[in-house]
Amino acid sequence: MKRILLVASLAFAAQAHAAAMMCGGVGSDSRRSLEGSPANVELEMFVAPRGAYVANVGVTVTPLKSKEPILEGTANGPLCLLQLEPGRYRVEATYNGATRSATAVVPAKAARPAKVALAFPRAVATGDLETPASPEEKMQAKQP
Repeated sequence: MKRILLVASLAFAAQAHAAAMMCGGVGSDSRRSLEGSPANVELEMFVAPRGAYVANVGVTVTPLKSKEPILEGTANGPLCLLQLEPGRYRVEATYNGATRSATAVVPAKAARPAKVALAFPRAVATGDLETPASPEEKMQAKQP
């Protein structure tokens, strides 16, 4: 499978094998740039428990039946819209050296995009990487 590596200042889009990712911030201009995207997965990344958004997060999307990622990039905003072929995917996000992941199930037809929320522990935001994820954070990361 083809691999793509992307880095952009505000938002980016990549395409390979009918897969695309577009990311941005939470401001009104950024949200407008994401509106109208034909996404079938919404990805949100934040610091638990307060919900502070994070940026400059490495994102990798890999089909569960493969070891090769179909999308890789750096999300410069906390919100990403993904357009993926129907199937099951592992969505991973890495922030300040800590990785969180979840499974995204993309049906052939859906009324709304699947939502994936990845929460990083507060210690990751402050640079204290010795602190392991709490049981609550582990449960949040497992929920698609």
